[in-house]
Amino acid sequence: MRYAAAILFFIALSAHGQYGQFQSLNVPSGARSAALGNEMVSLADGELMQFVNNPAILDSVALTDLTFCFNPYFAGISVFSGAYYGDFGVIGPLAVGLTYVNYGQFDQTDPTGATLGNFNANDYVITLGKAHQQGPFTMGINLKWAYNSIESYSASALVFDVGGIYRSPVNDITMGLAIKNLGFRTSDYLGSISSKIPFDVQAGLTVKPEHMPFRFVISAYNLAGQRAAYYMNSEAQLAGTTEFFDKIFRRINIGAELILNKSIQLDFAYSHLRHQELKMTNAGGGAGFSYGLTIGIKKIRLRYARATYHAAGGANFISIETNLKSYKKIL
Repeated sequence: MRYAAAILFFIALSAHGQYGQFQSLNVPSGARSAALGNEMVSLADGELMQFVNNPAILDSVALTDLTFCFNPYFAGISVFSGAYYGDFGVIGPLAVGLTYVNYGQFDQTDPTGATLGNFNANDYVITLGKAHQQGPFTMGINLKWAYNSIESYSASALVFDVGGIYRSPVNDITMGLAIKNLGFRTSDYLGSISSKIPFDVQAGLTVKPEHMPFRFVISAYNLAGQRAAYYMNSEAQLAGTTEFFDKIFRRINIGAELILNKSIQLDFAYSHLRHQELKMTNAGGGAGFSYGLTIGIKKIRLRYARATYHAAGGANFISIETNLKSYKKIL
């Protein structure tokens, strides 16, 4: 069961980027990101964890913002992440993030099946982000170090993201662009430097109509030329116009937020790529759909999300956000 869950986890991550190692670089950055489909580069309204998707959004984040996220996955696999945005003196404002994926403990056996012991598998991603605003434009950069380990084998990579944000001075419209995971491997499992890094180019649009309680988020990803289909049942081959639009929508993620008030909002999203890759033969099973809830309680903002990857179940995400300055009087 543990091995099957681990395989499903890698498949689900691969539905967000091209084949290769270091898929922990594509783990959703918190509950809100998971609820809206993860592929968001234009949502710049002050939430710290969005800098993992596009560093340019840091121009809207308040100093001393702090976030912790937890994602309990199948069969004991867990994802922990967190971020802090502070003023580091000469360096200036800087975001620091950490993602840790724990795949749990596995049995180690010899070719005959005899148990020799056990081993662990873990992933780490450390991210440093910085942004600079000039009028309606903001540019940002993330520097990321990714480390994967399985038993006594490991691989690492040093990559960076470059992102941009444009805010309309007239309407509540934001456009974003991010070039993600540019870089190189510093080590590989077998020492041959053959692992692939999930490079991607993403673009997005966020629109908040003036007299509506909705915010719409549309994102395009897998724009770097890699294929957007990893599995295609030969009996379900599409043809003509249907196939053409299917290929297009496999690169598009659509999300929406219902803003009830400043403290409560509901999130919804649909990923056509995830739906096509992970649905059952005769039923979708909810694959590709995700939703979430945000509740603000005094100095703390709680977020919950559930993303459905397969009919067998989905993944839950929990985030806690706060600002350390708000506790100044208490401390």
